Amino acid sequence: MKTLILMRHGKSDWSGQGSSDFDRPINERGRLAASLMGAWLTEQGLRPDAALVSSAVRTRQTWARVAPMLESAPEADFADTLYLADVSRMLAVLQGAGKAQTVLMLGHNPGMEAAVKAWANSTRACAMPTCAAAVIRFSVKDWAEVQAGGGTLATHVTPKALV
Repeated sequence: MKTLILMRHGKSDWSGQGSSDFDRPINERGRLAASLMGAWLTEQGLRPDAALVSSAVRTRQTWARVAPMLESAPEADFADTLYLADVSRMLAVLQGAGKAQTVLMLGHNPGMEAAVKAWANSTRACAMPTCAAAVIRFSVKDWAEVQAGGGTLATHVTPKALV
């Protein structure tokens, strides 16, 4: 059994004139939500042993807030290929997760919503606003075996639901 935690980055700070999309940081609301979600992961007993994180500034900053809230955070693998990735690119990265049992993948929409829809065998609508998380379980021995519709949505949560 493998567990995947899909998480979207914290709320972006749009005040920086001239910043590229890649370089946009998270704002105060995003920082608070990221810490809250990290604490929620710990409360739920979700302990990622791999973190696959988009290399964009806002995902790096989100991870920097989530990680200290975890009981033992893995070292993040910052991947350029996860920046604004579509489902097929996300799947290719996930399938290389090696021996990890629980993977946290931190990225962007619309890829996050599309991945939940593609990978979880669920009729539940799962919007992925900023810092939302969806937990999908797969009955596979290796991440390379993950296929569309092959997972089960265990839970979906937004920071707003936790306050």
